[in-house]
Amino acid sequence: MSRDIEETPVGYPGFIVSGPARLSPTIGTLKRVALAKLSDVRFFSATFDGEELLFEPWLTTLIDYGASARFVGVYRTEPETDDEEEADAPAEDSKLGTLCLRQSEWVRDTDLAQSGGAEDLREYLTAGPQVDNTLVFGAGTAHPEIVDATRQLLSKLATGITIAASEPRSTAWHYVAVEVADNQFTTTISYSPLLAKCDVLETNLPSWLACVDDLVKRPGWIPGSEVTLSIRRSVPELLDAPYRGVTQVTR
Repeated sequence: MSRDIEETPVGYPGFIVSGPARLSPTIGTLKRVALAKLSDVRFFSATFDGEELLFEPWLTTLIDYGASARFVGVYRTEPETDDEEEADAPAEDSKLGTLCLRQSEWVRDTDLAQSGGAEDLREYLTAGPQVDNTLVFGAGTAHPEIVDATRQLLSKLATGITIAASEPRSTAWHYVAVEVADNQFTTTISYSPLLAKCDVLETNLPSWLACVDDLVKRPGWIPGSEVTLSIRRSVPELLDAPYRGVTQVTR
């Protein structure tokens, strides 16, 4: 059908873009948004003693357990150095090697219960307590365990990473993704242990996770300002984009 130019909708040629559709608190919707919240955070920034520090990811991992998902990461202010002089410097005199330990978790049943009682699901998903976040800041010299554990895991991964097909198996991990941003190499690994296996990762990752689990229970530095996050995509954008009603127009 023909349309006058004035009536042509704004958007991609040949399409009408309507407002976002109504959301339903299904497991798929809740989990999709929660996984994005877990994995899309890229950087942290916070102020300590009047100095603003930017924390970049060093080693991060996202693990989907089916009924829950967890993101664990070690972030640092700048690449590590083996320079003995800087390594021996007191934490008070230098922020080099300052770390941020992050542990974030989503639990399906908790999310379902909370979203079911929300008056506005879109508002709940945008700002609601879907994900439980724990951040611990401190000097790398004060947390030698995680520095050593991270270096050891990276050393194992640097020897070679092989993801091989596997017969269907029972495993707690439904999906795992690991991102490395080290001085020596940068890589991303992702696969489903239900159908594949990566021996070097499955053998060595659990001890690193246990180390982070222990350290996040300990006190750390208190930021002098709110922690600012840098993310790939905002949650409102995430919510709107997949659910836009698009109707094709025949010209």
